[in-house]
Amino acid sequence: MSEAKSSKRKNGLVLNWRMLLDDDDDDDHTPELVITPSDKPKPTEYADVDYRRKSDEELQSMIKKHQGYLSNLFLKDNGDKIKATIRKYEAELQRRQLNKDGEEAMLLSDHSDDGASCRKDRRDQKSSTFGDMFSKKIDQNARTVNAFDKELSFINPRQGRTASQNGRFPAPQDKPSTKLKPKPPSSYNLVDEDMEEDPHVSNTTLYAETLSDCMKDVKVRYPSREDRDPVEVTYTDMECLAPEAYLSSTIMNFYIRYIQQSSSSEYRTCNYHFFNTYFYNKLQKLSYREDSFLKFRKWWKGVNIFEKAYILLPVHDCAHWSLGIISIPTKKDELGPIILHLDSLSFHNSSSIFDNIRRFLKEEWNYLRNSEVPLDLPIADEIWDNLDHRIIDRKMQVPQQKNAHDCGLFVLYYMERFIKEAPERLTEKDISMFGRQWFLPEEASNLRVRIHNLLVQEFKNAKDKETILSP
Repeated sequence: MSEAKSSKRKNGLVLNWRMLLDDDDDDDHTPELVITPSDKPKPTEYADVDYRRKSDEELQSMIKKHQGYLSNLFLKDNGDKIKATIRKYEAELQRRQLNKDGEEAMLLSDHSDDGASCRKDRRDQKSSTFGDMFSKKIDQNARTVNAFDKELSFINPRQGRTASQNGRFPAPQDKPSTKLKPKPPSSYNLVDEDMEEDPHVSNTTLYAETLSDCMKDVKVRYPSREDRDPVEVTYTDMECLAPEAYLSSTIMNFYIRYIQQSSSSEYRTCNYHFFNTYFYNKLQKLSYREDSFLKFRKWWKGVNIFEKAYILLPVHDCAHWSLGIISIPTKKDELGPIILHLDSLSFHNSSSIFDNIRRFLKEEWNYLRNSEVPLDLPIADEIWDNLDHRIIDRKMQVPQQKNAHDCGLFVLYYMERFIKEAPERLTEKDISMFGRQWFLPEEASNLRVRIHNLLVQEFKNAKDKETILSP
């Protein structure tokens, strides 16, 4: 009896081991599962889809910023995505340098004046086209570096802006912003994976309302058209509220005004002064020569900032947002002004920010001391007389963002929480209100959808008013 038959009788099963363990690599059968990459762009692809349109300075700033993320963020992927982004930016800079060297070599090899002139004209034309492209993409420091240098070329403490006839805004001088190619979704849901693990957090999924394409030509002027200095928001400004996008100055200023409006019924709100997002950038560049500070005082015309309990100013630098707060204590505390710095990544140089704000306070102090206007200040006389040496600065420990794109949201949430919780006048013991446990980071991140929904309603209201006013 053969071995196969014997095996069959004993075990009831015959196995052909040669067929089962065939070493032939040629596999002609169709796989049961075929995985193909999706053509739909991932949210993370939005942030740098136009990075090739950025200037060299922008790319260098973005590289520096992302390197900061590696040391300041706790990343589940060990920073692999951020490292890949840095390599991509560095490769783009290297490619530009090679192209630049090639162009210079061509110019040197051509001894014809006409030929050189033609090439120069073509390069000038290219630069002009590059600038024109950026002129269509203002105030989108969602995925950008700086959205307001051009507006700050003159002193104008306006939160709103005036559009040109084609609805576009003037391009910034040296740190232009880009607008994303892919159209952001009209509705999306924001889910924080860490929120689902926290038993104290409810409603972890927030849904954004849909903004119809019929709103493309609508402009929101907040808080109203009749306001002396409204914030103007267009349909394209909403793009920076897409997931994983950086907030623009326009959206930041809209919500700052919203905080002011929603808190206007509280009696102590009048003791706050808010500077818009353009203020600090201008302060940073102030020369203080001759009468430059007198012109700069137009930013707070008619307001004695030393009578205020708090002055809040958002800081934008190197594609990152943080918050400065100036607190004027009571006379009985015998303290000078206290400068606080709140940074959700500890990325900005606090010392530099303190120096700029100190210089600003000292210049305003000198101006008021020498003016003939009588002062009724909450600062003790002995403090006021030596204010130059009595200014205190503190870098605060505050909740930190868990991603690379929510810095603007954290600044707005710092403002909102501070106004609701701060005492009428800050004392040293009140500083304990801050800390890493002040609030959950996802509370600030969820502000993205809240702002989106607020603006959707504002667009609907503006559309309704246009319909009523149209003949």
